[in-house]
Amino acid sequence: MKTPLYLDYNASSPARPEVIAAMNAALLTPGNASAPHGFGRSASKLVEDGREAVALAMGVCAQDLIFTASGTEAVNTAIKSAVDAGCKRLLVSSMDHPASFLMAEAVGTKVDFIPANANGQLDMGWLADTLNNWDEKDGRPFVSMVAANSETGVLQDVEQATDSVQTANGLILVDAIQALGKIPMTFMPDYLAVSAHKIGGPQGVGALYVSPSTPFSSYMVGGGQEKRRRAGTLNVAGIAGFGAAANTLSNKAMSDLNHTCAIRDAIESGLKAMEPELIIFGENAKRLPNTSFFAVPDTASSTLMMALDLENISVSTGLACSSGKVGASRAVTAMGLSDKAPNGAIRISLGYSSKLEDADIFLQAWAKIRRHALKGAA
Repeated sequence: MKTPLYLDYNASSPARPEVIAAMNAALLTPGNASAPHGFGRSASKLVEDGREAVALAMGVCAQDLIFTASGTEAVNTAIKSAVDAGCKRLLVSSMDHPASFLMAEAVGTKVDFIPANANGQLDMGWLADTLNNWDEKDGRPFVSMVAANSETGVLQDVEQATDSVQTANGLILVDAIQALGKIPMTFMPDYLAVSAHKIGGPQGVGALYVSPSTPFSSYMVGGGQEKRRRAGTLNVAGIAGFGAAANTLSNKAMSDLNHTCAIRDAIESGLKAMEPELIIFGENAKRLPNTSFFAVPDTASSTLMMALDLENISVSTGLACSSGKVGASRAVTAMGLSDKAPNGAIRISLGYSSKLEDADIFLQAWAKIRRHALKGAA
């Protein structure tokens, strides 16, 4: 059987060895982090060490960081907090993850989507005009923006958006779940959401930064954990693993990024040579260095994904929560390019354990699949 090739890091990154070691050690600490005895204090120290590490990777103050059960919970909490504070009209990026736009729609307020161009870049002019003509009856402006789209990898101008929103006395949530560890975290929004399993940490752990004086409403209620900001027994081992993953970023992030970019470029160059009509979404925009989202006209992405799976190569057709669905993704539709990929697209996403030879393995498998497809059509 062929050695498995994992090319779906944007869905979930394999746990780093340092993370597994940290979690194993944490699991040997039996105390509840809220307990006052020695075991509890030991567990609490693991939590606070993890908080410091994650905050450092995000470029924020540890005391302003709240641990959650996922990036989705972090995003949902920020949106609920804004609505509870009187925001009656929400501006949501058309490139956002469902965690943002579905929550925005669920809270029952007016939702407008920030349009994007064919490269997947948000229209900053539209945002500025909307903020300049804001109706006070809609309360304080609120904007939700993803730093990097998880399908195309296209990066947004978060700094400009943050400046525009805060100048208008608004609130901005930045979903940096795909961005953490892949681009410099130089922006400072009001809310900032991240997740552990995108950087080689464990699944089921996220974090939300809330800047001082920013409105906040607890989404989870019960005990007094996280300074009464998020109830529920703390996931000590998960947080320790998140911290261990965050600690690797300062040491390995830049070399990992350059490495994955080289692999991605090799794959895209090879595909272009074999597929003259290949479409790479967001190719002309700044993208995450590990991500490629592409389509072959008149070819169903689900068919290609299954064929690659038979070759023991794991890719996706987009978001993990909607992977396998046939048809243009929400991001491609927002870019106005759904006609270019009526049968869907393939996403390749790389990570810390990806190797340059992975490009050759993938391209050889692709060539084999396409040869068989042509024979079948003959």
